[in-house]
Amino acid sequence: MNIDNLERQHLDIKGLLKKINSILSIRNMEDSLDELVWDINTLAGKLNIHMKTEDKFLYPELINSSNNNLRNISKEYSEEMGSIHIIFTEFKNQFNTKNKILNDKDKFLIESKKVLKLLENRIEKEDKSLYPKIKSL
Repeated sequence: MNIDNLERQHLDIKGLLKKINSILSIRNMEDSLDELVWDINTLAGKLNIHMKTEDKFLYPELINSSNNNLRNISKEYSEEMGSIHIIFTEFKNQFNTKNKILNDKDKFLIESKKVLKLLENRIEKEDKSLYPKIKSL
């Protein structure tokens, strides 16, 4: 199974996560709000494409695998990603414009750190646990 496209998508997503985190660490984040909003919405689009690709091509094949370990991991990861997608979508809908961020900047900063860390951990989990197993087949 070729997962090159999924790995490339991970690199793109990790790049955006890093960029968003760097903007969040700036004292005058307000100066970069246009870029931050663009990046959040771009991240949402990239995540949607990535998850649709996984849901349509990767997980169905892995869940039907004869490899019990891979099948169990795939079921777990697929279910877990559904929850993460809901959390991210709620975050994005709450903070996808400058005004929404400025209306509750403190909450935005708190939620951003939680959601971005959740995404980073998930991508790392796939990169270190799932993808190497797929490549070894």
